[in-house]
Amino acid sequence: MNRLLHYGHYNAGYTANRQEDNRSTTLSANSNIIMKVGGKKGLLNLNDIVYLKSLKNYTIFKLKSGKEVLSSKTLKIFEDELTDVINFVRPHRSYMVNFDYIDDLHFNHKGGEIYLGDTTIEISRRKAASFRKSYKTFLSAMGENVKSVIRSKTRINVEQD
Repeated sequence: MNRLLHYGHYNAGYTANRQEDNRSTTLSANSNIIMKVGGKKGLLNLNDIVYLKSLKNYTIFKLKSGKEVLSSKTLKIFEDELTDVINFVRPHRSYMVNFDYIDDLHFNHKGGEIYLGDTTIEISRRKAASFRKSYKTFLSAMGENVKSVIRSKTRINVEQD
């Protein structure tokens, strides 16, 4: 089910298959991003990225294998490079996540939390509304029933005084 979707054109060396609505594109399993690791250029498969974490002027890529890859580019640069890929969203200033790996969601008055396996990432209060919108867009593009998926993955906490 790891399919990357994007709007427009994305120059990352992949083959694309157009879907019916002509707005989103499903990237093939060999969708890669070119980056330097240890002074050498390498390819990183976008389907393998669970999340990206900012570390000041560096970015850590957490892969589904559990491996972490360090890049000397900032998270903002990768956010700009992945703008057209709707699988990736920035719910917090320190993270970008891949929607394919979201196990559970919590929304509350502080924004919320994303659960990716054993990792919990906060959704900032300012980005919560755009995160929800992006997640609904992603689910629609995947052909999922938006209401049922959100209902099954989302638990809304109502805090009482």
